[in-house]
Amino acid sequence: MPLKLSGAEVSETPNPTIVAGSAVASPSAYSQTAPDDVGSVASVPTVSVIIPCLNEAQTIIPLLENLASQYLPQHYEILVVDGMSSDDTRSLVRQFIQEHPGIAVKLLDNPAKHIPAALNLGIATAKGNIIVRMDAHSIPCPNYVRQCVASLQNSDATIVGMPWKIEPGDESLVGRSIALASSHPFGVGDAQYRRYVNGPPVAVDTVPFGVFRKATWARLKGFNENLLTNEDYDFNYRARKSGGRVLLDRAGYSRYFARTTLSDLACQYLRYGRWKLEMLRLHPQSLRARQLAAPGFVLLVLLLTLLSFESVLARFVLGGLLLCYSLGALLFASRISWKQRDFRLSPIVAASFAAMHFPWGAGFLWALFFTHPRAKNNEVATQGQTPESDCIASPR
Repeated sequence: MPLKLSGAEVSETPNPTIVAGSAVASPSAYSQTAPDDVGSVASVPTVSVIIPCLNEAQTIIPLLENLASQYLPQHYEILVVDGMSSDDTRSLVRQFIQEHPGIAVKLLDNPAKHIPAALNLGIATAKGNIIVRMDAHSIPCPNYVRQCVASLQNSDATIVGMPWKIEPGDESLVGRSIALASSHPFGVGDAQYRRYVNGPPVAVDTVPFGVFRKATWARLKGFNENLLTNEDYDFNYRARKSGGRVLLDRAGYSRYFARTTLSDLACQYLRYGRWKLEMLRLHPQSLRARQLAAPGFVLLVLLLTLLSFESVLARFVLGGLLLCYSLGALLFASRISWKQRDFRLSPIVAASFAAMHFPWGAGFLWALFFTHPRAKNNEVATQGQTPESDCIASPR
């Protein structure tokens, strides 16, 4: 049955433009690294890894090298869906394809440049009946594909993923501080996928890089291309709403590289807040109380700031509120720095907390009060839609 994606009917086996080919390995290739527990070849599911990509020259080759041996090559393909990168990403992928003829890798064009459009294009093209949604800004652990595919097959889960192990984008003090703040509960709340803790699988609201059956994607009518961020949460929510289960498998992890500057971090969270509101407009039942903390705090600060021009009491309350927040941020930042044995990190970790909370709340409020609803219930139609700004609509 055809799916209506990106304003057009797309069959299960479309033929979009492929700008670089691939060669498939013989059954004996890479037998040294093939999983031992996949059973007979006839029973092995086919797996397609989808990698949305835009200007990721720094990480794309380590990612491809990591993924290359994660599954039986005759049942495995990797699709890099590139948003017309302006750096060396595309040439690097082509070079990888030429140098690794035994690995089925394809490079696809994504003129829309958005992650959900890339995912839909890649999955529609995929030959596999199991999809691994990956990100060019991350590196999965060596057993990510095998373990998640096994968990999907051996449980009642609809979507399986692993937690992030957030690492610095560079080794500067700022880069290290941002990575530490981005994985701490004070910074990100109870998002379990952002904190890698080895343990048994747990049911969760969402996972970042999910593994699911292509039939699930077809049943859910794909990723919502009108959500330029939060597309994973939306997809996972619709899966759960339809009776499915999302499982966080903590037997492994995906290394995720955090932003390297406070300005980039603030832009990222401004975008998160803005598109979280769009997500909630589509699915108001998905609202969690914790999601109101940042916008509620920012709104209170704004109101007290306005009142403080006329009221001494408002100035006193505003000062007390900001003081309490600053002390709390510094307290958690100091504890983090103590564990790292580097107290130079404390003020930057505290600033990183603020660079997440205030922009997230501001983006949410801006979308609430000053924008009209843009996202529609998976009526995917962003062909030709362009990003509003780097802070609002750039890839994660």
